[in-house]
Formats: sequence, C-alpha cells, structure tokens
Amino acid sequence: MNFFEEDKAYVNKTNYGLYCNTNEHLLRGAPRGIVLEFPGLGGGSCIGGTAGLGRYGGLFAETLAGDGLLLAYVHTGPWNWMNDGAVRFTDLVTDAIRDRYGLCGNTPICAIGGSMGGQGALRYSAFGKNKVTACAVTCPCVDLKELVFVKDEFAMTFVSAFAGKNMSLGEALDFYSPRALVRSMPRIPYLVTADEADGIVPLSQIEDYVAQMRSLKHDVRYILMKNRTHGEFSEEGLNALRDFVLSI
Repeated sequence: MNFFEEDKAYVNKTNYGLYCNTNEHLLRGAPRGIVLEFPGLGGGSCIGGTAGLGRYGGLFAETLAGDGLLLAYVHTGPWNWMNDGAVRFTDLVTDAIRDRYGLCGNTPICAIGGSMGGQGALRYSAFGKNKVTACAVTCPCVDLKELVFVKDEFAMTFVSAFAGKNMSLGEALDFYSPRALVRSMPRIPYLVTADEADGIVPLSQIEDYVAQMRSLKHDVRYILMKNRTHGEFSEEGLNALRDFVLSI
C-alpha cells in the first residue's frame, strides 16, 4: 500500500526540521535548488552533515546558501541502506521543502552522500518521486553483497534494512545495490570520487561501476583521490564536489 498522502500529516512544511538538518538559516530568500545529503552508516557524514537535530552549518553549507541552494541532511536512519521506506520518507521531506517555499516541479535537486550515503544518493536518483537533476557520491557502496563480511557490523545493518522485504537477504542485497541499477539510472550528470586507500569499499568495485555507467553513455566524472582512506577528501575532490553541486 502507498501511505504517502497519509504520511503528510507527520512530515510537512510546518515540521520537516524534525526530519532533516538544513542550512536555510543561511539563505537570503527562497532557494533556487535543493541539495539532499544522505547519511553514511551510523549516521555520520563524509561531507559535513550531522545526525543530531539542529542547523546545518560549516563552510560547505555556507557556500551553497550563498548560491541560493538549500542543503538538507536527511535523517533516513543510520542503517537505512535507502530501503523503500527511506525513499518514501525522502520524497516527503523534499515535498515539504518545496511546499514551504512554493518551489515548482522544475526546481533542481542534487543528491549527494558518501559510503552508505553514496549508495543512498544513487538509489534515490533512480527511484525517488522527485526528479533528481544531478548526483555526486564519494566512496559509494555499489555492491552490497560483497560488503556483508567486510566489517562485522555490516551484516546486522543489512538485516535491519531488508528483513521486511519479501525476498531472501541475498536477493535484497543485489536488488538494493547500485551495481544492479546502471540501466535504470536517469540521464543526469554524475560525479564519483573514490579513495585510493579505502580499506572498506574495494576500489575495483567503484571503478567497475563507473565503467559500466560510461559504457551506457552516462555522463560520469570520476576522480581518484590519492593516499586517502574511506571517507577522506583530497582538496581536488572536495573542490570538485563543491563546483559540481553549485553548477546545478
């Protein structure tokens, strides 16, 4: 069943601040676009967002606000892996922001995130009700089945996210992996950055995903960040992310 309309009683223009942190306190007037950032595993961020309630501050948030972009760190949950509920919830938050500012359907939306948040940004770009116009991810988890036993805590998070799905865990891990979505991805610009010394997400997985996307003529810019571990940015990578988002 689709409970989207009923859920608007709980997620709407009057209270969406309970479900995301934003930089709107830094904006001057209505935003020209929306940037949705999704949390990494445990609720952390590679970019600057925080899972606690409050305002989204810092240089990245300030830079986006100066260009008229509302940045929202969406509280989809620390173990969500962009499951069906997380997609619906993000749609509700995005609709609430649009309603608050009277934004039209053509308002640019950029999805961003790192690690699990990168997987989330890619999945939301494919399945969200709201049309995403650009997507930027860093060290994204693109093949969930290959990550089950990389870190001990991964296994229980996958069960938490997918046990309610009417399929086996193995099927769900494939179904929710960006690797399986290359033919479903929208024709929008993508930025993918990867850490050379990641240690969690194999670099070969990310580079294979980029190659698959490019083989289908997707517009993908790829940056390998030398001597960086999982979730770390080089100056080049961080500047590229900033410029990519500002270009929407």
